[in-house]
Amino acid sequence: MSLPLHALENLMKDKGAQRVSEDAKEELKKILEQYLYDLSVKASKIAGHSNRKTINAGDLLIAKE
Repeated sequence: MSLPLHALENLMKDKGAQRVSEDAKEELKKILEQYLYDLSVKASKIAGHSNRKTINAGDLLIAKE
């Protein structure tokens, strides 16, 4: 998975940052990709526990708790 750095910069600027360094964008990218990976693994286990192969929104909501 590869999150676009420009989108991350826009996200940070939308939240009030005036300028965003390249290393800040790269670090946010690493953090978010790890978070999304972990969330997906948890959601997949939840779906599997319910005898489903498809992850749904409910699985993600439970996984993020």
